[in-house]
Amino acid sequence: MQQMREVGGFGLEDIPRTAVCSAQLSADIVPLIYHGSSRVTALAGKVFALRLPDLIDFKHGKLHFESREALCRTYNIDSTADLVLTGVNHDHRIEPWWTLGEQRIAIIRAMKELGIALVTTPNFSLLLDNPRTDDLHAIKRIAITFEEFQREGMACALHPNGRTYRDFERWSKFIAERSEIETLAYEFITGSGQKLRTQFHLDRLADLAKASGRELDIVVRGDPQVIPFLRQFYRRVIYIETNAFMKTLKRQRAERLDNSALRWPSARTVVGETVDKLLSHNVEEQIAFLRATYYGCDAPFAKAA
Repeated sequence: MQQMREVGGFGLEDIPRTAVCSAQLSADIVPLIYHGSSRVTALAGKVFALRLPDLIDFKHGKLHFESREALCRTYNIDSTADLVLTGVNHDHRIEPWWTLGEQRIAIIRAMKELGIALVTTPNFSLLLDNPRTDDLHAIKRIAITFEEFQREGMACALHPNGRTYRDFERWSKFIAERSEIETLAYEFITGSGQKLRTQFHLDRLADLAKASGRELDIVVRGDPQVIPFLRQFYRRVIYIETNAFMKTLKRQRAERLDNSALRWPSARTVVGETVDKLLSHNVEEQIAFLRATYYGCDAPFAKAA
């Protein structure tokens, strides 16, 4: 079978061990920045997230950016901020990462030169209506990708995609046996974001943390309502926030409602007007709201009122 030959079998036992590569991020709510258009000044912040595929020239097998300065200038973000690359994306955006083959290593080394603080592995999909071997292939590729990043000295968050109890049993053993795994990643956007499935995935993530025998961090995308549950089991829950940027793109401005909610009325701009102030405002308000609502700390949100 081609899939099995490609990854050397579906077992996880043959994934090489790596050294520990720790990521000490200076914030636990991280705004995702999609691009730098319609802005002229660098957005201030301690940590920003970028989408992994956006940095890669897949046609030529290299990064789009040769320096950190060029990267930050393109996205109009503070060059001193920590940078996180999120591997969560649609299949057609992340599958090309695997097709790069041996070119992945050179790209990872180039990413390290850019000073990327943390990357999350691509969330290769497990699908209900596909052959079971496709799931096993995706799981093995996630593990291989984790090892490749860490081998090259880049801190990497393992995305333990699973669909069945058995999938998570395999991940549990893999994580428990490997102290180099310090951070997990998960998304609650697609299948795991559906109400009937969310608790199943939360319970499995809790099991992974308990079975590991050590403290772990987790990077989360999607529904922020999962944060309080996960904080019971993980040392840090790092939430990648996407709403502020998208609301700015749609020319909407965050407004507080009784210090406990946000609404987003229209904030139209004229032709040629930048959105620097609007984005900065939306990011600050959204972070304050998330912290007050899901991190058990209402002081930052209330003080600014």
